[in-house]
Amino acid sequence: MPIVEAFDDRDALEPLFTADFDFLPRIGEYLARDTQPGYFVYYNVVEIWHRQDIDGGVFRACIRLELDD
Repeated sequence: MPIVEAFDDRDALEPLFTADFDFLPRIGEYLARDTQPGYFVYYNVVEIWHRQDIDGGVFRACIRLELDD
C-alpha cells in the first residue's frame, strides 16, 4: 500500500495530508475526505510525481489536488 503525500499548491513545502492508499491515484480521479459526520471535501487529482527523501533515499509518491466545490 503506497503512502502518498497530497499537496494543494505547486509551491507548498508541507503536504495537505499524508495517507495510505490501496492504489496510486491517477490524474483526473476524485478524492473525497470525510470532514464532519456526513460531510465530505472533494478534490481532483491534477498532478503526480515522486520525490526522494534525503534520509534513506526512499522515493515518496506525491499528488497535487485542486478543491472541487
